[in-house]
Amino acid sequence: MVKKYLPIFFLLTFSFHALGWITAADSFFLPCLKEQKNPLWWEIKIVLLTEGEYKLEKKEASYSGDYSFTTLWTGCMERDDADYLLYHQESRLLHWKAKEKEVFPEFSQMKSGKDFKERPLFHLIYILKKEENLHFDFIVQGFSIPQSESKSKLFLQMPCSGDKSDLHPEINYESFIVKGSNLIFLEEKDIYAAPVDREFTWTWKRYTWAPSPENPIRLTNLHKVKVKISIEPHF
Repeated sequence: MVKKYLPIFFLLTFSFHALGWITAADSFFLPCLKEQKNPLWWEIKIVLLTEGEYKLEKKEASYSGDYSFTTLWTGCMERDDADYLLYHQESRLLHWKAKEKEVFPEFSQMKSGKDFKERPLFHLIYILKKEENLHFDFIVQGFSIPQSESKSKLFLQMPCSGDKSDLHPEINYESFIVKGSNLIFLEEKDIYAAPVDREFTWTWKRYTWAPSPENPIRLTNLHKVKVKISIEPHF
């Protein structure tokens, strides 16, 4: 009798132990399964801070100016198969300060930022997935100088990411970066785990002679840039 029930007792004992192992395994893998849950969407904030100066020299006059501004871009994105859909919420100029000095042989005068007819505008074009990274592609729309009623005006180059030579074929923006890099990108895997905050900085400087119907114009253009990217996943 005893021998007859030994296999049954062993089978029941093994079953209870196995059930315990399965339960333990479930509790072990459950957090892992939860961690694999993808965000439904991501909140995005981009802050761009710029300080710049310029000098425009002609035979009969010279113009020198400096400026600083801060822009804010907010929006969100969601997954779209292997890519992402980007939604724009707001883009605004948080801070703007500028002045320009006009010097003639007979007199000089000053214009403040409130007298500038144009102001910089930030445009986020897209977020492009390249291999394992997400690249941010943006431009800042600049303005013409001098701010006076001069017949000879030049476009003042403003910050942009990557190589935007297609927008201004005569200028290869990246070739005039003297410090840092304007390649703005994040590792894609990082945005799935937790909020991501990154900073990017660079300095851009260019000297050029520009043709003019009157006289050649010498332009000096310099700006320093800091870009702060914040992405927060929402589940």
